[in-house]
Formats: sequence, structure tokens, C-alpha cells
Amino acid sequence: MKSGMSASATGNGFGDGFNPGTVRGVLPFVIWAAHFFLSYASVEVACARGLQLYRLAGVPTISLWLWAITALTIGALVLLTARAARNVSAESGTLAGVRLGASLMALVAVLWSVVPIAFAPLCGP
Repeated sequence: MKSGMSASATGNGFGDGFNPGTVRGVLPFVIWAAHFFLSYASVEVACARGLQLYRLAGVPTISLWLWAITALTIGALVLLTARAARNVSAESGTLAGVRLGASLMALVAVLWSVVPIAFAPLCGP
């Protein structure tokens, strides 16, 4: 690399940064993965430390926490899905459809991961 030139000016083999369309296509999966990790890590920590015994209005606080992060995650994914659906009707092209499909798949994945929260005991029998 010549002196005084940045890596992006000379090319780094990966282009000049992230394509915003690609980032928007991957973002729903990043949000889902963060929710998945945070949910299961929270349950593990709560069960290991006995935090499932704490209650607020008769409901275990870990359950309230899980429902809160799930609601925030679903809200973010609904917004991304709505934006992607608007862009599909405004743009023609495969990337717009991929972004919509990614948003819908991530939304379904989060809803599917809520099933154990809703129907299974969090810290064993």
C-alpha cells in the first residue's frame, strides 16, 4: 500500500465497505440470533442462581424478562418486515425480495422460539 492511502482507497479485496442492502438483508437474522442467545443465556443464569423464585405480581421475573425481550424483538422485526414489504413494491429486483424473506423467516424463528417460554417450565420440573 502506498504511503498516505487508506485500505479502502487501494481496495482490500472485499470492496469498499458493506453494501447497505446486504446489511439490511442480514439484520433480521442478527436480531433473531441476539434474541435467541439472550433468551437462553438469561434462563441459564436465572436457573443456576435461583432467580426463578423471584416474582412480580405472581409471575416469575425471568418470565417477564423473556416476554419483554421477545416483545421488543418482535416489534423490531415487524418494523423491518413492513419496511422490506414497502421496498418490494417500490423496487424491482431480487435483493428487495430477499430482504422481505429474511425478515419473515426471522420473525417466524422468534415466534417459534417463544413456544418453550410459553409452554415449558423454564427451570426443570
